[in-house]
Amino acid sequence: MPGTQNIFVFKTVRLRLIVYVGLILIGGFLATNVLSYQISKDTIRTTVLENELPLSSNTIYSEIQTDLLRPIFISSLMANDTFLRDWAINGENGPKKVIRYLKSIRDKYDAFTSYFISANSLNYYHFSGLTRTLSTTAPDDQWFFRVGEMPEEYEINIDNNAEQGGAITIFINYRVLDYDGKFIGIAGIGLGLNSVADMIKQYQKNFRRRIYFIDQDGNIHLDSADIPKTGTNIRGQQGLDKIAAKIISNKTGAFVFERNNETVLLTTRYLPELKWYLLVELNESQATKELWKSFLVNLAIGSAVIVLTVILISYTVNIFQSRLEEMASTDKLTGLGNRQTFEIVLNQAMAQFERNQSPFSLILIDIDHFKNINDSYGHLNGDKVLEAFAVHTRKMNRQSDILCRWGGEEFIILATDCALIDAKRLAENIRASISKARFVDGHPERQITISAGVSEIQGGETGEQVISRADKALYAAKENGRDQVQES
Repeated sequence: MPGTQNIFVFKTVRLRLIVYVGLILIGGFLATNVLSYQISKDTIRTTVLENELPLSSNTIYSEIQTDLLRPIFISSLMANDTFLRDWAINGENGPKKVIRYLKSIRDKYDAFTSYFISANSLNYYHFSGLTRTLSTTAPDDQWFFRVGEMPEEYEINIDNNAEQGGAITIFINYRVLDYDGKFIGIAGIGLGLNSVADMIKQYQKNFRRRIYFIDQDGNIHLDSADIPKTGTNIRGQQGLDKIAAKIISNKTGAFVFERNNETVLLTTRYLPELKWYLLVELNESQATKELWKSFLVNLAIGSAVIVLTVILISYTVNIFQSRLEEMASTDKLTGLGNRQTFEIVLNQAMAQFERNQSPFSLILIDIDHFKNINDSYGHLNGDKVLEAFAVHTRKMNRQSDILCRWGGEEFIILATDCALIDAKRLAENIRASISKARFVDGHPERQITISAGVSEIQGGETGEQVISRADKALYAAKENGRDQVQES
């Protein structure tokens, strides 16, 4: 309806103005700052992936060649030592000789363990003594026969060290060959995994990156971010599972993935000496930490400026808007709430009904033959009748009831906490009282009557449906001769 539309325009003009100005300021400010932040962020990401992480990887690899490849060299020396080869070829006479040899290797190079396993006798010689004899059928001993047949000179293996309390150990298993190239055993040393883990953690501390190693199947063997555990595979880790195949199939790589709602930058490198992949990763938030702080500072300053601007606009418009709202919500002639006001009250009553089933009723009132009053006594007297009717009816209502002008000579009452029977009684009282009153100035003989329709809210109804039923009841009252109350 036009009146309602005008009221709505008046009521929302301030909000619209503030919203439009605020959106312009916010949009321009955010567009500039976000674009600048994103460009800087992309630049940092490229720099980290193409320069910083590869540089860290190269530096770590250089240190690994010193720290971790040294045991491979020592194992190679053992495998090519003429004493060890001759002792094994000549029948392994005098086990104490090789035990002393292994102990001297361990002490000299500060190894965690040193050992030799003979392919002829399957004896396991340890720096602490002859510990056991391997079995061709024992599952735990199959690694020996596998290494004996492999074409490579050595392998790096992580396993439990049965000779030293089951400690997890990195074994450098080096094949020992006789002078004709025949396999005669395996020699090597071992590193305690905890000591290697400490080394990796030191790398993390120095480079402030997560550093970990995986084999060609994707199993993580050493990880600076946690206590290393065998059996953990990148295929089962969030984010890494989607790029695991690419990591393992390429010698080097640079990747960006998501883990726990955070972007992670990753570079990978295959280490042929270890047959492992070196993975170095950095959370993007850590790389852009300072940039993010600058962005937040700019955002705070800009937000403060926008808020102050909006407050100033709001204050400027507030007086004008408040006057418009008063005009929009009050009927100028009768001083009652108008149709817009009633819609707000009705919505509140509907919400309360939905919460606690508190009933309410509507009484829709029409002054009978009001056109005759205007025609007979003039519109000025007609307006006075409406004013007097409003004052009189308001006195008849309860304090909690809401009386509004519905339009023309129609009025509506919202009776809160009021069932249909009580609302009908109220409407009847108003009807009887109006019929006895005299509202036309100078014409006390002129009687005013009203017709009224009453409806009570029912479950599942909308506000429009309750009003529609009251309107139908009012129409029935008019059809039945006016000056009466009908319910629906």
